[in-house]
Amino acid sequence: MEVAQGQGKPWWRWSPFGLLLVAPIAASITQGLAPMPHGHWSSHLANTAISASQLAVLIIVAVPLAVRQRLGGRRSTLLALAILAVVAVGLVMQVVGDQRIAASIWQTNYGDHAAGLVGPGYPGFASGHALAARGDMLVWLGGLAFTVTLGLLRRVPAGVAVVGVVFSLLPPWILPGLGVVFVLAWLLARGSRRMAAADGRSFPSAGGHSTQARPGFREHDQRETGTRADPEPAWEMWPPI
Repeated sequence: MEVAQGQGKPWWRWSPFGLLLVAPIAASITQGLAPMPHGHWSSHLANTAISASQLAVLIIVAVPLAVRQRLGGRRSTLLALAILAVVAVGLVMQVVGDQRIAASIWQTNYGDHAAGLVGPGYPGFASGHALAARGDMLVWLGGLAFTVTLGLLRRVPAGVAVVGVVFSLLPPWILPGLGVVFVLAWLLARGSRRMAAADGRSFPSAGGHSTQARPGFREHDQRETGTRADPEPAWEMWPPI
C-alpha cells in the first residue's frame, strides 16, 4: 500500500523546480499585455518583469531557508545571505535600468538597431542601459559566487553546484540569477523530502522499491554509538531531476 502511494504521487518532488518557470511566464504575460507597437522598449519591459520576478523568488525562498538553517550553520548562512544580497542589488538595478529604458522610448517601433541610433537622444535611454549593465555584472558575479560557495561548503552536492554554475554563466540579460534559483529550488526539494520522511512517508527508490522513513533513527544512533548519524542519507543527496 505504501509503495503504491509513493509511486502514485511523484509530482510533488518536482514542484520546487517550478520556480524556474516564474520568470519566463512573467515575461510572456508582460509582452502580451504591452500596448502596440512593440519594439526595443517592449523587450526591456519584459526584462523588467523577469528581473522583478527573480528578485521576488529569491526573497521568498531564501529567507525561509535561512531561518530553517538550510543554507548551513550561522557563519555559512550569513555568508550565503551576503552573496544573495549582492544578487538582489543587481536585480534591483536591472529592474530600474530596464524600466527607465522602456519609459524613454515608450510605444515606439524602433528595433534594436534603430534604437541604438536614435535612443541616446531620449532622456533616460543611455543612463538606463548603463545602470542595467552594472546590475547584469552584479547578478552574474553574485550567482557564480553563491553556487560555488554552497558547493565548497558541501551544502549541495557537486553535481548540483556544477549545474548551478552552468546556469549562472548564461548571459544575465536573458534569465538573470537562474543558477541561484536552481540551487534554491534544490534546497527546497530536499527540505520537502525531509519533512515527508519525518511524517513517515515512503518514497520509491531508483529501483522502484519503497524507502520507508524511520522516525527517531538518528537519535537512536546517537544514543547507541555516541556519534552523530550521517546528516545526509544517500537518497537525499540528489534531487529528482
